[in-house]
Amino acid sequence: MRVAAAVVIAAGAAFGSGAPEECCWCDRATPKSAQTIVGSDSQVYKLVFSDEFDSERDFANGKDTKWTALEVGDTSNKGAAFYLPEQATVLEDEGYGVTALRILTERKNYTGDSPTGEKNIFMPYRSAMLQSWNKFCFTGGILEFRARLPRGGGYWPALWSFGNLGRAVYQDSNTGLWPWSYDECSPDLELPPTDPPQRISACDDRDFDKEGLLPFQGRGATELDVLEGAVSNVGTGSYGVGSVQLSPGIPSFFRPPMFGFPTASGPGSWYSGLKFGPNGKPNNGWYGPPWGSECLTGCPDALSGGITEVDDFDTKYWTYRMEWRLGPKGGISWYYDGAFIWSMSASSFGEYKVCADKPEGEPSCMMTPKRQVSSLHIQIDTSVCSGSWVKRRSWVKRRFREIVAQIKPRCHELRCRAQPGSALGCALQGSVGV
Repeated sequence: MRVAAAVVIAAGAAFGSGAPEECCWCDRATPKSAQTIVGSDSQVYKLVFSDEFDSERDFANGKDTKWTALEVGDTSNKGAAFYLPEQATVLEDEGYGVTALRILTERKNYTGDSPTGEKNIFMPYRSAMLQSWNKFCFTGGILEFRARLPRGGGYWPALWSFGNLGRAVYQDSNTGLWPWSYDECSPDLELPPTDPPQRISACDDRDFDKEGLLPFQGRGATELDVLEGAVSNVGTGSYGVGSVQLSPGIPSFFRPPMFGFPTASGPGSWYSGLKFGPNGKPNNGWYGPPWGSECLTGCPDALSGGITEVDDFDTKYWTYRMEWRLGPKGGISWYYDGAFIWSMSASSFGEYKVCADKPEGEPSCMMTPKRQVSSLHIQIDTSVCSGSWVKRRSWVKRRFREIVAQIKPRCHELRCRAQPGSALGCALQGSVGV
């Protein structure tokens, strides 16, 4: 997968009128044309982070100021690859005239530790995952990638962001955090029987001096995916989706009918405030585990939309953009090569409640409180899925080689108007509503 990434961040209190012009997270090689960008809200955003990947780098733990390449076996999501720093290198993408971060995925086994501390974990493939975890985080803004994806069934390239209280693939750190996204204490909230409770709950008193957590404040690690995609073995008929993972899920009353999937309208239109572009469509596959399923870290709702029947994901650079606007008029929207794919408005994150009257006594209610998204870090990876994730298994016998990511992360703040709650930084005390 060859990728160019850009992050665009809205202004917060830390970026008032007296804020310095110097961008400490910006790559000096970033062209002037990328210093600002215009969002779909017609506002101009200023660059606050970039990385051109134009020279040799070492992404091993502690070696790079912006990224960390993991060294663990991906035992989450039925993965089959061991992530190693040496699988991520910077080189020239021949034929495209750009330098690039290459994530090399190949059928070459490796044995090592898992994220949960297990020893001698065997994985038949090698790949890489880069994270800006605990280095660069943002709350509100635009995250954009320019990418050429790898061809072949079984690849699962992902360009995404993750709540910094958790850490992707480290399941123990995510239990009760991923993708929890609400800050209320409600007796009407009913969780699936296998869903672990929210680890940092608004129902709990806390001692800030001892724990570093505010009392009666809910926190979590939500996931916003700019792109997850799959290119077929012949390169045609491929698809890509952008998604949001939210927990707790809404009551079953609002979910698609049994054995059905989300739809843009009609019985399958579960969340309010969803819109789809001319070529965008709801993901008619995964939208969260069925009630009662085993959920080791959390039982989320997975809202996603994307495009299908694409023939040039692997031969052309596409631009993938996610815009995250805060406040009561905000929301999240996805654009691929400038075309609107789908969006969620602020109302999508509101309260969902259903009550039933009984012949005697008080009405019985089920509800999901208003949810929100806190500060996120950036992730780039390509995993190899096990056979249960794909219909064809011919890929298991192949030697996968190329995934190249040309990443130019660029963060911008709103130049004229501060947006309440938006910020840069990984150690924010509060959660921020969409």
